[in-house]
Amino acid sequence: MRELDSRNEGRRYFVDGNTVRKLNTVPKRDHQPEQEQRKEKKVDPRVARNARRAKAFDFKYMILLVCATGFLFVSCVRMLSLQEEITENRKLVAQLECNLNEQKNSNAEKSKRLESSVDLTKIYDVAVNELGMVYPQNGQVISYEASNPDYVKQFKDVPEK
Repeated sequence: MRELDSRNEGRRYFVDGNTVRKLNTVPKRDHQPEQEQRKEKKVDPRVARNARRAKAFDFKYMILLVCATGFLFVSCVRMLSLQEEITENRKLVAQLECNLNEQKNSNAEKSKRLESSVDLTKIYDVAVNELGMVYPQNGQVISYEASNPDYVKQFKDVPEK
């Protein structure tokens, strides 16, 4: 058997699995000194109070945030409704302008028809020949200046001057 042992001396056998002995292992520490130092370190009470305030979601802040969000939402809805009203009013103005132009054109056509239907020479002929009307003589026309030149309503005789 020595020969077998001498033959296998150069070979190295490896053992796999959980039964293998681990070389150069460092034992785990049960306590960590850094954490103990952190616990032992005292914090200034003002700093701790400010930290708690900063971390806390204050009720007043929440109410303010809800109110601001509600105001923003109402403002956006109001702005959209005003824009819709403006759009509707613009459409209405455009439609009314179109109706106004149609009425102006219709009035112009009717006025031209009326003017063309009246024969001024025939009116003059009837007034002079059938009714005996004549042009006024000099001195028969009296000029009168009214406060409203478009319309004069006569209640009494016009004064000479």
